[in-house]
Amino acid sequence: MFVKDMKMLIKYAIELDISGLECKIGYKGDAILRLSSSDPDTLQKIQSFCSKADIEYKVSYNKARATTDIFCVFPADTYDLK
Repeated sequence: MFVKDMKMLIKYAIELDISGLECKIGYKGDAILRLSSSDPDTLQKIQSFCSKADIEYKVSYNKARATTDIFCVFPADTYDLK
């Protein structure tokens, strides 16, 4: 279940030098967690955590805030109705 993985990542990231944390639901029902930081060491630790926990993520630089955002995707446990 994605809630357990998301909680583990939030507990880990909250102790690091992050400047932003946001969670939202994507259009397909997936949960998306955005972590922002300008510290390269923090970004590397979060990426390493995601890789070890098999969490899908994407890194993007935010020019407006001069930070790097890591978008972590947690697939919803949904199924198609027939």
